[in-house]
Amino acid sequence: MNLVGEIDTWIKLDFVVRFCQQGAWQLLIKNGTPQARLLQQGGGIVIYQDGVDWPVFSGPVDMIQRYWTTVQHTGPGSLYIGGKCDNTVLYGYLALPGAVVTPAGSVPMPIDKQWLGSDSRPIAGPAGQAVWAEADMALGSRALQDRAQPRVSVGPNPGPIGKPVNQAVRYDNLGTLIEGWYKDKEFGYRMAWSPSSRKVELKVFKPRDLSKEVRLSPELGNLREYVWTLSAPRITRAIVACRGEGKERYVFQRIDAEGERQWGCIREQLVDRRDIPLKTGPAGQPELVLKKNSDGTEDVGTNPEGGEWTPELAKAKEKLAGLQKARADAQKRYDEATKPEEKQKAAAEVSAAQARLLPAVLEVQSATEGAKRFMLAHYLKAVEDAAAAALKEGEKNGNFQVYPIDTPQCAFGKDYFVGDKVTVAVDGEEYADVIREVNITVENGGQTETVTPKVGQQGEGDPLNLYKTVWEMREKLRKLEARM
Repeated sequence: MNLVGEIDTWIKLDFVVRFCQQGAWQLLIKNGTPQARLLQQGGGIVIYQDGVDWPVFSGPVDMIQRYWTTVQHTGPGSLYIGGKCDNTVLYGYLALPGAVVTPAGSVPMPIDKQWLGSDSRPIAGPAGQAVWAEADMALGSRALQDRAQPRVSVGPNPGPIGKPVNQAVRYDNLGTLIEGWYKDKEFGYRMAWSPSSRKVELKVFKPRDLSKEVRLSPELGNLREYVWTLSAPRITRAIVACRGEGKERYVFQRIDAEGERQWGCIREQLVDRRDIPLKTGPAGQPELVLKKNSDGTEDVGTNPEGGEWTPELAKAKEKLAGLQKARADAQKRYDEATKPEEKQKAAAEVSAAQARLLPAVLEVQSATEGAKRFMLAHYLKAVEDAAAAALKEGEKNGNFQVYPIDTPQCAFGKDYFVGDKVTVAVDGEEYADVIREVNITVENGGQTETVTPKVGQQGEGDPLNLYKTVWEMREKLRKLEARM
């Protein structure tokens, strides 16, 4: 974990800094040079921005590739050396379910004793604090001896940062688990090598809102390129077909009317959901498809979690089961009675138990009707969700990409970093979101540098659809061109 030298000559350096995820780096360097000999297995790199004390990137070496050709990489050849950023530490651990509570907090049970613990472990509390707690249990002061990392410091409890999380873990990958917590952008974390402690330190923080201070726009001269794209929907009508057969098959349709109006197209798609037990009744309304029990009653089955559909039905069934057992016990005493007075007493008990059964049966029937109404609402929502998911998958899409230029007034690593909220202003529209990723390429030992941040979820293939924002950009541009 000590600095062993400085690399000031190389062919090309590419690295990606990601918000709350694993970044990556790759260095192309001439083989046989003093700089190449600095990079070894078990070592790593630290990258600094000029004028900034804290590294913009650090990470271990996990790939070394020798490269030689007769054209470019002649002589001793070249080396491709790469790896992940130090956030990768958390991706190497699992959130163990078995733990015991101590005065210092929960402590994981040894791996060979996990079977003695719970099948899953609940996590509750602010997201930032949960990140620290899980890291401390996995590799910090509360870790098992063979899992602890003395080269890593998780630091003190950061306190309540971020929105609450509430879920159960069971051998989840820790890095992937945390990815699901930062979607609201209310907290962030970063692991990086510290020049003061000479350890990889965990920093949990609340992202900065720099949307007023950091603005990227052509007018300010800090954008070299931007691209925005609008794409027509691939699906405008989702038709969901359920379990019923023939004319009884229940069919539901949802329409993206705005997409059809804007793009002048109709594009249908069938969503086959025979797993949803609905059919069309004689009046044209959706009805449940239920099995019949041997006694002619309807079998409503269990909910997706394996329990009863309603608390009332569960209570009524439990009561009926108890009374049926009491009736069976009374019948057994009657069958086993040998004396007339015992027979008479047992017969009275059987009669009384039978009398109590009838109201309980009626109670179950009533609760079943209530459960059926609940089931119907549940499956109708499942149908609507299926249609919405199909439209979402094929919806109209908008994205934009920006390519800024580092200026003395606004440079990555100095004035903004991943996790910070900035503003992009193009074509009369402003969009503010967090910097979630920055791609940097530095060639010729630092002579040429390209910085490409991703704001929000911009870029093709990314999950967030900025259609409304990009559409408004287009409309404002059209109005401006009309006035000109």
